[in-house]
Amino acid sequence: MHQVLFYVGDFPVRSFGVMLSLGILAGLLVSYYVAKTQQRYQEEVLDLAFYAILGGLLGARLWEVMFSWDYYGSHLSEIPAIWNGGISVQGSVVGGLLAVIWYCRKQKIALWLMMDTLAPGVLVGQAVGRIGCFLNGCCYGIPHQHLGVIYPAGTDAYYTFGSQPLFPAVLFEAAGDVLVLILLLVLYKRKPFDGFIALGYFILYSAGRFVLEFWRADSLRTVMDLKAAQVSSVVTICIAVAFMVYLYNRERQSANKKDVNRINIRN
Repeated sequence: MHQVLFYVGDFPVRSFGVMLSLGILAGLLVSYYVAKTQQRYQEEVLDLAFYAILGGLLGARLWEVMFSWDYYGSHLSEIPAIWNGGISVQGSVVGGLLAVIWYCRKQKIALWLMMDTLAPGVLVGQAVGRIGCFLNGCCYGIPHQHLGVIYPAGTDAYYTFGSQPLFPAVLFEAAGDVLVLILLLVLYKRKPFDGFIALGYFILYSAGRFVLEFWRADSLRTVMDLKAAQVSSVVTICIAVAFMVYLYNRERQSANKKDVNRINIRN
């Protein structure tokens, strides 16, 4: 576990930044592959990548700063220092989603179909990025003797708990991302309507994140003693389920209309 992998002169190359970059690249390649297999939106995925990455990074940092204002309010100069960690996965999803919505409306692209194309890549990016969080010693878990990992001096985890073994929550989250990815890829060709894969991602990731937060030690608590990530996960699940019901009913109504039209033509 190394926060700094090596130096280029006096410039430290940090593991978090390297894994974040690799996660973005891997996610883009996976989304492009999905688009290529579907034979649509290959060029659009590449064009959209810049805006989605920018929106994701801004959203990730702003989300973290917003929920950690007690610290950043007194350390304003550290707000832009994204290379030191301190970004939120949920914030990156919100920021990236807003960029995708804007781009699809501007280019008149089917939003739900594009979101289905991007969802597998997002999961890959999150999984790789979480390894960066682990190497950086942030997003640490609660003390745990059996599954715990001892973080080295200089990390946020060590600063908080010392040499106690801590539950590696982000590694379990990365593993969960991979499992969700496999499931969604299996279901991709069988999806009942456009948007099913993207909404499945929101539901499954949020459910996993809600559970893992019970083992996280660095999260802000909010209402009903729940953590901020848990509250946002519940809200995300509710919204995604509502959209899934709406899109499913719309697809059924469209299929019924087609059946009626076919009967009328035959008659």
